[in-house]
Amino acid sequence: MTNDPQDPGSDWGAPPPGSGPPYAPGSPPGGWDAPASGWGAPGGQPPYGGQPPYGGQSLPPYGQFGGPASSWVPPATGQLADWGSRAGAFLIDWLMIFVPSFILDILTGYTKGVAFEVIGWLWGIGMWTWFSVQVGSSGSSPGMRTVGLKCVSKATGQYLGPGMAIARWLLHIIDSAICLVGWLFPIWDANRQTLADKVIGSVVVRAPAEGFSLVPRQ
Repeated sequence: MTNDPQDPGSDWGAPPPGSGPPYAPGSPPGGWDAPASGWGAPGGQPPYGGQPPYGGQSLPPYGQFGGPASSWVPPATGQLADWGSRAGAFLIDWLMIFVPSFILDILTGYTKGVAFEVIGWLWGIGMWTWFSVQVGSSGSSPGMRTVGLKCVSKATGQYLGPGMAIARWLLHIIDSAICLVGWLFPIWDANRQTLADKVIGSVVVRAPAEGFSLVPRQ
């Protein structure tokens, strides 16, 4: 054999000994024997149920597990929160709203006007609404994050969403209407629910304490 590239019988360009047979475009590099099946094998099946390892329909969409728009949490099978921890979280939230409202009430009596009284009402309603939106979107208010609680749907384990969380807050009127008995339901109820929780279908479960923060920590 010669090394003349013009000679048809030349071994010019032949693979070195032991490198394996030449391969067609798109097949594995010379000398590598692809498995009989598997991703990239001729005629084989890709893994992950027949889908490419990334971008296949079998994988969850972006944002479902940990993405910026994620609202998924594990199903509510963890430890239900006891009444004491729920009361502690509520007290923290309540103090954040009550103290400024109390100061505004004092100013109302001092000035004999209604301006500070209106501001006080707006402050209270606005703050409770804001806390409820946080519960719906992240599962916790500032007090709940401090104590270590999450509010989720009993059926799915997902966050309630802002609308349902605000409805839950409004339904706490029922808990207060009967001499606050509805607030005490978690003491003896099997699911540790208030009456508002029962109507909405929510439960409060234990979670790692995050420390105090006015807004949810991403």
